[in-house]
Amino acid sequence: MNMNTLLLEVEGLTKEYENYSLGPIDFKVEAGMIVGLVGANGSGKSTFFRVLMRVIQEDKGRIEFFGKDLHTNETEIKQNIGYVGELLDVYEYLTIEELASLIYYWYPSWNKDRFEYLAKRYEINKKEKYGKCSKGTKKKVEFIFSLCPDSWLLLLDEPTAGVDIVSQRKIKEDLMKYMDDGDKAIVLATHNTEELNQLCDSIYVLRHGKISDTLNKDDIYENWSRVWVSRIPETIKNHISIINTSLTPPQIVTNNIQSVEEFLKKEEITINHTQRLSLEEVLEYLIE
Repeated sequence: MNMNTLLLEVEGLTKEYENYSLGPIDFKVEAGMIVGLVGANGSGKSTFFRVLMRVIQEDKGRIEFFGKDLHTNETEIKQNIGYVGELLDVYEYLTIEELASLIYYWYPSWNKDRFEYLAKRYEINKKEKYGKCSKGTKKKVEFIFSLCPDSWLLLLDEPTAGVDIVSQRKIKEDLMKYMDDGDKAIVLATHNTEELNQLCDSIYVLRHGKISDTLNKDDIYENWSRVWVSRIPETIKNHISIINTSLTPPQIVTNNIQSVEEFLKKEEITINHTQRLSLEEVLEYLIE
């Protein structure tokens, strides 16, 4: 597959519940990209994934995968998506081997040799019933299943949650290998900042069911800073690039260090020290 285009495009997506609403959400994923999706528990990440997979029906909006409308091309589209999202518990009475045989019929491109290889790589007992597996093992099984078809896109909802450290490393290795040809893409929902640092090109922040921020990872490292200053005047609190201020000691958190430095110079405020923020620190400000 050779495409320089969008693999996923979402526009105006909404889903209303009695005490919660998702959206409206606009969301795009290009070929060759790994996109992170972060947010507090209950922010809507899993609901968003389930709407994309039509496990839940949206109320409004447009969803296109690979340039095709999801509603009119659902079967074809799903055959080209690998998904991790805790949908297999209904088959808890099946063994891993039986479950693989069932899923095989849903995917024309299912690679049996890849399944055998990955089952060994992740030390999966294929004779064990899915319902008897630990949470971590279930996650590994779901991840293996997501890689077995020759998919164009992976939708992964916390694929390493509860997974042992060695398997987490293997999952990251296999995700990088999946992206080798540059034509595929991954959407990764995670609370793990190490995964975001190592894997993702851009990050969407979901708050209260809405996309509140879209971040380029390189921009975070270049622009987000904590600045210790001689004093904090009232005027600085209204500056568009100031995220937070503290008086003891006087310090500022900014998402545009160059703009703030220019402002401080005009106000004749001395900068005592500047420190770039880590991705984890930035996300704490955006998610809370």
